[in-house]
Amino acid sequence: FDLPSKTLSKLFKEETGQKFVDYLIELRVGRARTLLENTDHAVQEIAEEVGYLNVISFGRMFKKIVGLSPGEYREHITRTERDSAAL
Repeated sequence: FDLPSKTLSKLFKEETGQKFVDYLIELRVGRARTLLENTDHAVQEIAEEVGYLNVISFGRMFKKIVGLSPGEYREHITRTERDSAAL
């Protein structure tokens, strides 16, 4: 856009009411949830695929947003699907 990042961030917040970084985190965590639900990719692979270089940072952010670690989330989804199928 040929604008300083602060200017772009300010414009983004004015238009959306949300900080760009928060929007980006939301997108990344949403994509990670989809991958955890629908693939058997390792958490490290998923972290990298959604833009995190450090799996620990990814895990912390995921847990902050979702309330569960990526591994716990996958386990919860698997258990929920298994319980639903048993009904």
